[in-house]
Amino acid sequence: MSPLAAARAPRRRAKKPSCPICGKPVAAEFRPFCSERCRRIDLDRWLGETYRVPTEQGPEGAGSKRDEDE
Repeated sequence: MSPLAAARAPRRRAKKPSCPICGKPVAAEFRPFCSERCRRIDLDRWLGETYRVPTEQGPEGAGSKRDEDE
């Protein structure tokens, strides 16, 4: 694309980030959330193990090799 054509092309607006909990616009003070409430909801989900990081190992104590050796 030539520089002239690029200058005439419509610019895409940057999408404003939204809160991953409720979808409202993000507040700089609580980034990436919109409020203290959504920040705490997310923390509670991590602490309650609603969110999990996938691994190749099963849950601890579920027939692991270490348990079989003891």
